[in-house]
Amino acid sequence: MNRKLLYVLMSGTLVTAGLPAQAVTSSGTIGATLTLTNGCLINGSPSQNGINFGTLDFGTHPATFSQLTTQLTGASGGNSFGIQCTNASYTVQVTGNTNSTAPGTVVGTPGTPGRYLVNTVDATKGVAYSIYSDSGFSNVITNNTDIPRASTTGGVDNYTLYGRITGGGDSVSVVPGTYTDTINVSVTY
Repeated sequence: MNRKLLYVLMSGTLVTAGLPAQAVTSSGTIGATLTLTNGCLINGSPSQNGINFGTLDFGTHPATFSQLTTQLTGASGGNSFGIQCTNASYTVQVTGNTNSTAPGTVVGTPGTPGRYLVNTVDATKGVAYSIYSDSGFSNVITNNTDIPRASTTGGVDNYTLYGRITGGGDSVSVVPGTYTDTINVSVTY
């Protein structure tokens, strides 16, 4: 082969070898999804379990009482708990209470359903009480029945409860002490 031709061929090979390789671009997609379910803010919190709806505190009184009443003290102050849901057709219900069976000795008139404040030292002693949705104590709240909304303020539905103990009878046989129960509330949305 001719030296000139060999030189031209070789220099072309060297030039080609010094060039970068042609870049290849691959493309595709990433799918992004989000599934949201109905939700509620209860007293401003999105928590779903362990919610503090408030306290039904009958206070401190002599054991020789005849009748006692109280209104819910809301967890965030006031006399109600507030609910705001993404779904307008939600329900609020009392589903039961811890002490629904009468202890050995009961003071007061049991309601339907049975609710009992039980002595924290002697679980055989109890005080019967009932809860209501109105301050006139005419609408008893039964288990698994919707509690009526008391009011709506700024898009927040407010619910309140009232408690009443009747038939104390001014009895001196009532054992002094602290009596407790836990009322279970559910919001279904």
